[in-house]
Amino acid sequence: MDKNKAATIIEETFDKAFDKEAFIRFVKNLLNDMEDKNNDYWGQNIKEAFQNHIFRYSRIGKYTDPDGKALDVLVIEVSQEDKLNKARTSLRNFVIEHLKTFGGKDYALAAFYSKTDSGRNWRFSFIKREHYTDVKADKIKQREEFTPALRYSFLVGKDEKSHTAKRQLLPLLQNVCNNPTIEDIEKAFSIEVVTDEFFGQYKDLFFRISEHLNADSRIKSIVDKADTDISRFTKKLLGQIVFLYFLQKKGWLGVLKNGKWGTERKDFLQSLYNKTNAEGKNFFNACLRYLFYEALARQHGEDNYYARLDCRIPFLNGGLFEADYDWEKFEIELPNTLFRNNETVSKTSDIGTGILDVFDRYNFTIRENEPLEKEVAIDPEMLGKVFENMLEITERKSKGAFYTPREIVHYMCQESLIHYLDNACSDSFYGLDSQSPVAKSDIDDFVHNGFFYIEHDTRVGNKGKETDTYSYKLPESIRKNADIIDKLLTDIKICDPAIGSGAFPVGLLNELVTLQLVLFNHLSNSYLSQKLNVIGLKPEEYDRNPEKYLYRVKRHNIQESIYGVDIDASAIDIARLRLWLSLVVDEEDFDNIETLPNLDYKIVCGNSLIGMPESMLRDDNIKDEIEKLKDTFFAENNEIRKKELRTIINKKLRALLDSAEEFAGYEIDFDFKLFFSEVWKKRDGFDMVIGNPPYGAKLSTQEKILLKNMYPDVHMRTPDTFNYFISKGLSLLKQDKTISFIVPNNLLFQHENTKTRALLINANQLYRVINLGDNTFAHADVPTCIFVVIKRQVENYEVAYSDDRKGNIKNIDFYRVQKLIPKLDINDVPDLVIGVSSGHIKIMKDIEAVSLKIDDIALEMASGISTGGDKVFRITKQFAKENNFELELLKPVLIGGEIDKYKIKNTEHVIIYTDRSTDIHSYKTIEKYLYNYKSALEKRSEAQKGVMPWFSLNRQRYPLLFEEKKIIMRQTSDSIRASIDIDGFYCLDSLLILKVKEDSKIFHKYALVMLNSKLNNFVYKNITQEEGRTFAQVKPQNVRKLYVPKISIEKQKVFETLCDYLLFLNNAKNNPVNTRIDNTALSQFFQEIVDVCVVELIYGKEMEQKEVNILKYVRESIKPITHLEYETQQAREIFKVHYEWSQPESKIRNRMKIISLMCPETVGIILSDYEENK
Repeated sequence: MDKNKAATIIEETFDKAFDKEAFIRFVKNLLNDMEDKNNDYWGQNIKEAFQNHIFRYSRIGKYTDPDGKALDVLVIEVSQEDKLNKARTSLRNFVIEHLKTFGGKDYALAAFYSKTDSGRNWRFSFIKREHYTDVKADKIKQREEFTPALRYSFLVGKDEKSHTAKRQLLPLLQNVCNNPTIEDIEKAFSIEVVTDEFFGQYKDLFFRISEHLNADSRIKSIVDKADTDISRFTKKLLGQIVFLYFLQKKGWLGVLKNGKWGTERKDFLQSLYNKTNAEGKNFFNACLRYLFYEALARQHGEDNYYARLDCRIPFLNGGLFEADYDWEKFEIELPNTLFRNNETVSKTSDIGTGILDVFDRYNFTIRENEPLEKEVAIDPEMLGKVFENMLEITERKSKGAFYTPREIVHYMCQESLIHYLDNACSDSFYGLDSQSPVAKSDIDDFVHNGFFYIEHDTRVGNKGKETDTYSYKLPESIRKNADIIDKLLTDIKICDPAIGSGAFPVGLLNELVTLQLVLFNHLSNSYLSQKLNVIGLKPEEYDRNPEKYLYRVKRHNIQESIYGVDIDASAIDIARLRLWLSLVVDEEDFDNIETLPNLDYKIVCGNSLIGMPESMLRDDNIKDEIEKLKDTFFAENNEIRKKELRTIINKKLRALLDSAEEFAGYEIDFDFKLFFSEVWKKRDGFDMVIGNPPYGAKLSTQEKILLKNMYPDVHMRTPDTFNYFISKGLSLLKQDKTISFIVPNNLLFQHENTKTRALLINANQLYRVINLGDNTFAHADVPTCIFVVIKRQVENYEVAYSDDRKGNIKNIDFYRVQKLIPKLDINDVPDLVIGVSSGHIKIMKDIEAVSLKIDDIALEMASGISTGGDKVFRITKQFAKENNFELELLKPVLIGGEIDKYKIKNTEHVIIYTDRSTDIHSYKTIEKYLYNYKSALEKRSEAQKGVMPWFSLNRQRYPLLFEEKKIIMRQTSDSIRASIDIDGFYCLDSLLILKVKEDSKIFHKYALVMLNSKLNNFVYKNITQEEGRTFAQVKPQNVRKLYVPKISIEKQKVFETLCDYLLFLNNAKNNPVNTRIDNTALSQFFQEIVDVCVVELIYGKEMEQKEVNILKYVRESIKPITHLEYETQQAREIFKVHYEWSQPESKIRNRMKIISLMCPETVGIILSDYEENK
């Protein structure tokens, strides 16, 4: 179909109120071959459970895709327009009930609209149900139980934009030759596509505005005087405008003097711009700054009528619209073209690159997406992702900030709450119903599924009792202890010490409010009365507007439960903004819109890691004063009084910090027990610490010294910053409470993190670990892991571990535990590496019992030369010859890509080998060549410090390291790939060098065979977990942990001979041993022989008992080749041995075939390319 025609069909369907005929025409063009049905249902044809929400519906067609998957097309009229937002779960479940009734299909396309607003705004949705899969005895079986459906929706209609729907549905409409698959349809509802596009344009807006402001020295001066910066001002400006788009979505902007909140047009900002621009005025100066800093930031009478704009504007408070500069004195010019223009967006060809142009193209939804309910629109969660995207690459690296996917946030929040409730419900202090003890499985069900039970259980409650037809789904123990569980959720104290954009606090807030909503109908009257008082809701207010309960619950949890800190002021701005937005979403009392709370002392900018010394005496009286002032400040909405309170509080805090600085001798801008003193006063620490702490962050020299002294429990050499946050997080917790972080997965295995692992495993209870892959974060190639730790010391326990490194973040089952690892077993693994199974630990113990470690035999185990400029110092021999370079400074050189197992590829390169002792003037030609790069070479850190002269290699090592016999290994690899060098090659730092001690009684070739064997591959995979990583690195400290079985020099000879065979076969210069089989295949054959012989050094007795040992037969028949003068003689000998061992009667051949079957728990595991958790 022609693109314009397809676009017209979409516009005629989605840019107006719902029209059934237009919708059917669109669907027929979308699906090409749809079977018409035209069945209508209403009244008693709709199940009783849904009659309150669904007025009528039509099944207009059935579609079967090319893969045989069936889909129904439905038109659903809901009873009232607010059902589109407030009954999303019921609408979704209604479609699933329909699908079960009509042939058990799994998919539907549905239009949801309401007659009460003439279908003005409606939803076009794709719904699918999923099945759990059981695997038992190699039989896969799908099981249907409580499986909530997924729904993806486009927001369409008169007040919505069809830009997103058009862009994502156009390809399907244009493709008239092929029927779309279900997967194609689902992709058209992708949220990632629209968010990535929006974020890209948002980022462009940031740079356009900040570049304009930076170019104006007067504006820079104004911003500097306000103690902020252009970047933060720009981010805040965009955040403020986004916030207004959400407000006008609720109909709160531009309300007539006598009008009602929520009733006005949804394009207030756009019409305001059009009017201002038509009058030839500057939009920001004439309008926007007054709207921000006066209309929204100050109270204007009881009706909030703002005369300048001749309309009602809600007074929001909270600080979002407080000016960072003296806005009444100074004007900041933002050209109108920054808001609207006719420029073309290069990537999408859309017209208009201004702020309003970009925002107008997208749908804004005030509902934050849920795991099962996703609107293809911009929701409040996008602000967090905007923050992540707004960090420049250098800034991202320095602050270690990465945005956490919502799937992970959702899991970590729920898992942490489950542990909090389980721990509390096990404590007799809380006085739970002794007749109905709360099992952890009941808490799991409550947290995971409680929301989906609300509507059903409400109907049961309305009937007065349970019947055969209607019985409660919420577990009885939860219902009987509802008062106590609700109080636990009301009183909880949570902290994110690196809050970033606020993903975790907002996620937890949503979970807390949802769970309290689940419990609501089961609360006793006496407790409910108490709770209404706690959350500040008068009984008459509640009777008048019950929906106010949800708002006040959320506000109370923000005030009493949520705490956060971040070193980045812009992150704090966004985190506060998201919490304010979450309140705006739930404000349904349009006649009495409440002001937003002040979050200055709940979400705080500061350094979480460097606080007041614990040994310092603290003045409790001053802390009490500050606590009272903070309580008053939280709800204060008088602008003058608020500024006075802020000044008083800040002065008192600063005085205490100054005193602490004088005592400690270092700068302090934040301290948990000072700023959040009420938490320790009420409960001696937080109930939960959660977050995504920074990693890879750059630290000053002073910070490194401070952190080393402050966190000796985790400090080892140069640990990543996340280690310090783990230690800090545990110190913030109350005893028996829970911390959950997502951090790099090298926490689980890297040597530098050994002390941190000991802290988690032995000093606390490491409850849960999920090892994730490289794909956790969109712009970070960092493999991560999630852990949950309970602050208590337990003698013996098991860690629930899952390895999901090869999974996709979208379909990982976070609740699937793959194995339970005893604490004692982890303590048996070198460096306490986490994730090694009990069976593998036993094998590693068996290996260790009869072996030396590489560390025992290593004279040197190091990386190669760091040049500081490989392209300058590493040159071809030909280039050096052509330019007559002095030979004395030229050394043959190898890099990582030229090395593989038993293989060296000499590309005829040399290195210009210079150090501080080199008299460069004696080598005129080389000096002249290097001088061309002098300015770049002088910028290297070593040269800048004066440690090395500009012409020297950065770290040149010493010549004998390279010129003597050595084993060399590729560094960028997820396994050991080693060869031997006797030709004196120098090596760059993409290679590792192993030199064996002469007195170790271990041959280099024997050590090489061991390193390349499956035995050490097995060990390496277990202790490093680098397998499959894109940028995996072999590190010297990990090679040192590998094994060399202890055998006599005489017994090593057979392995030396096998090594010679493999070196010959992998030498590209050698001709094929035989025309019928290439050298690569022969190399593989002999490597398999080697692997079995190596394993026999560990499990020889077992293999001999089961008659699968081969080493003695190898010794008897293998022939050395090093004494043979000619290549052809060596080749002939190798082929002869291969031929003999390949014969049907060969014991070696026949035993090799069955060895894994005969020794499955030992040899079989080592020899397989194991993947434990398939």
